[in-house]
Amino acid sequence: MRKKIKQKTWTVMITSGAKESVKQFKLRKIIAFGSIGFVLSLMGLIGGLMYVLDQLQTEQTSLNDELTEREQEIAKLHDENLEIYEEATAVQKTVEEFKEVEEKLGEIQLDLPSDIQSDDDGSGGLELVSRSSANFQGTDSDIQADLMTMQDQLPDLVSEFEKTVSALMEYEEKLKTIPTFFPAGEGRISSEFGNRSDPFTSETRFHSGTDVAAPLETPIYAAADGEVTLAGRNGGYGNTVVIKHGDTYETLYAHLNSMEVSVGDLVEKGDHIAGMGTTGRSTGVHLHFEIKRNGELVDPYPYMTFHQKDED
Repeated sequence: MRKKIKQKTWTVMITSGAKESVKQFKLRKIIAFGSIGFVLSLMGLIGGLMYVLDQLQTEQTSLNDELTEREQEIAKLHDENLEIYEEATAVQKTVEEFKEVEEKLGEIQLDLPSDIQSDDDGSGGLELVSRSSANFQGTDSDIQADLMTMQDQLPDLVSEFEKTVSALMEYEEKLKTIPTFFPAGEGRISSEFGNRSDPFTSETRFHSGTDVAAPLETPIYAAADGEVTLAGRNGGYGNTVVIKHGDTYETLYAHLNSMEVSVGDLVEKGDHIAGMGTTGRSTGVHLHFEIKRNGELVDPYPYMTFHQKDED
């Protein structure tokens, strides 16, 4: 009779705690070794996958942090660009206001020397799309495009500004010697330049100036910068002051009651030079005001009302 071979086995005991029951399993050694190897391989594979997954999660967290940081930087740059654009818009507003000044300068129609007049229509400045921070929907590329437009146009704008400022300074300097200041502190125009009925003879005669009537000793002012060439009695003009303003203009102030200047005095536009009176050939207290341009009498009225017209 053949002898039965006893198979070798492994006993595996499993318990969930020291005081819990123990379960036993018997495994053939060959099967046990195979099972344990499989389990160990599976555990190694799972461990490797868990390590790789942990690395991926760490890398994802780092990328998310970096992305958040980049988004914050982009948002900051967008805000900075918007702030720059708003500043540029403010500059553009100033440009538009300055253009209005240029246009007003070009609209001057007073009979002034031709070299003061300008044919420039006052156009210029930057052409930007109108936006505001409240409803701004443009992208950073829009802002960048506008800023590049400003950068390209800025040299021409600066050049035009310099020309305009230079022209204004030159204009202001020349205006100092043009008799545009109203010569009396108050009063009404009682007689205009040109032919009129003579108050003494009632005959038609040429009136060489404009008369302003006001109370006695009403202040009389220099109509422009210049040098006093006469300050004294002057026939039918009575007490008279004459001022020469450069090479072009000369003004005369007649029938004065008092005089505050002497021959050779240098006066500025608006300086007090006399008090209104009725000396000489006069029917009442008034100022007789004359303007000569290049030695010829001209109507003083457009000059006297020059600044008043600007205000209107």
